[in-house]
Amino acid sequence: MFRPVQVAALSAAVALLATPALADVSKNPQSAPKGAYELVQRHSLVTFCIRHLEISNYCGWFPKLSGTLHFNGSQPENSNVEIAIDLSKAQTRNDELDGRLRDDMFEVGKFATATFKSTAVKVTGANQGEITGDLTLHGVTKPVTLKTTFNGTEPNPLGAGNLVGFSAEATIKLADFGLANVAWKVFVGDDVTLRIETEFNHE
Repeated sequence: MFRPVQVAALSAAVALLATPALADVSKNPQSAPKGAYELVQRHSLVTFCIRHLEISNYCGWFPKLSGTLHFNGSQPENSNVEIAIDLSKAQTRNDELDGRLRDDMFEVGKFATATFKSTAVKVTGANQGEITGDLTLHGVTKPVTLKTTFNGTEPNPLGAGNLVGFSAEATIKLADFGLANVAWKVFVGDDVTLRIETEFNHE
């Protein structure tokens, strides 16, 4: 008769054998298939950080994104991306603040979604680039440039297609998007740092 410890070890071994082996990740953008990609929501996130009382950075995140990517690693200038962010899902570590962000600042009843649509892609290094596009937030559209890193590509180990991953960062100003007129704005700065982690799947 198997003991509990033996059963656990056997189960772990079976699970390990059943998990597809991860392929080698390529850092070469040209090795990724060209064409249309869909954002993998469960592996994508936008975080935002803002100065609080000039002594610390307070951060939150948007967990619900959707989007598409047309990728051409050989001719990056022909690539483009569109991302939509569900502002009603904004989260911090404070439930009261979450509500104020959604209702007072973002006014999600009128402006439920923020979007970014690229207009130009510029290569600045082997895996580095700048993606310039139009960010629409709170009913205002402004150009924003994302400093972007191509993290790699590999066949999807858990399904069909090929995966690519990117990290990006940009700084925007609340005033540029009409977000500075809330009562508690006196406690925070105007600059907001956005950090974006995305994964896309090509099928």
